[in-house]
Amino acid sequence: MNTTKDSILSNVAKLSSYASTLSLASAKQVLDLRDELLALPEENEVTLGGRSGLNIDGSPLQYCISSSSDGLHSRFISDPSCIAGSPEERFKYSYQALQKLYITTQTEEIKSVCEEMLDFHLPESKENMEDYPDGVFWLGASPDSKGMAIYIDGRRGGKEESWERFRTWLNHLMPNNTEVDNFVKTLSPYANIMSIGLEGSSLKNLRAKIYFRLTHKLTIEDLKVPILLNESVSNFMNDVIGNKDVNLAGIVFNVGFHIASSKLFDAKIDVCACPSYVELNPSEWVSLLDQTASKNNVVKFPITEETLENDCAVSYYGLGIDIMGNKRLNLYLKNKTISN
Repeated sequence: MNTTKDSILSNVAKLSSYASTLSLASAKQVLDLRDELLALPEENEVTLGGRSGLNIDGSPLQYCISSSSDGLHSRFISDPSCIAGSPEERFKYSYQALQKLYITTQTEEIKSVCEEMLDFHLPESKENMEDYPDGVFWLGASPDSKGMAIYIDGRRGGKEESWERFRTWLNHLMPNNTEVDNFVKTLSPYANIMSIGLEGSSLKNLRAKIYFRLTHKLTIEDLKVPILLNESVSNFMNDVIGNKDVNLAGIVFNVGFHIASSKLFDAKIDVCACPSYVELNPSEWVSLLDQTASKNNVVKFPITEETLENDCAVSYYGLGIDIMGNKRLNLYLKNKTISN
């Protein structure tokens, strides 16, 4: 397991280098943002021994490339302060990173909503964070545009409590939204919340997000999320998984609510790329990426076999659709190798 700041930075070096080649920002700006998101304290400041749940191999960084008909957008997603073994220490340094991120990403306008989300979902006392052994929240940001994302572990208290807390929070944010209660009523018996979050750059575009995994085998129709009924979703799943019987833990669903309009805005489905779910070699991945990009009329991913051989590995691959029918493919990359 990675235990030190230097070992973490060494293990994400190739991914960071690849991110720099795709960014319009300078390499220094890319690395500065990466370091800000990772928020790794010096070893003498914390008790070591933390672990990350961001990727299945324990690495604490992803580089997500989103492709739409309009082009490509990329961002880092991090599990901050992951070397800290104490959940309380880890939260302390992660929270400090969040405060800096509001400034770096020019998102002070949404700070109050983000802070309120923390108040809603975290225990009142921050002196006992034992419910978060692998981190309290993840952070996301792009070196090429303003805006940020924060995703909180939503599992505290178990299934019923976490769904009720989510429902209460959304009804607080969007008191005129008539979809929330039906959404929770339909899905809560058959799904576990993994995380909840906020994404955006202003109060006008801010979205509240929920990520969940099914506990029962359901059809897309059973979810009763209208956006997911688009035939592109079933086509995407067939292309990525085919007839393979995939463990439910390998698929993560996400639904987003646009807070300003109080409307369900978008939804997506991400498939874990670990061998238990999708086992493809670099050549097969490049073929799949090209095939699915063409089918969905989005820009092809700028990734080669060589990149997947030497620098990066796929962590998740997903499809998202919004209420206007706009589609995006999301490729989540992690570093190729992790030395323990």
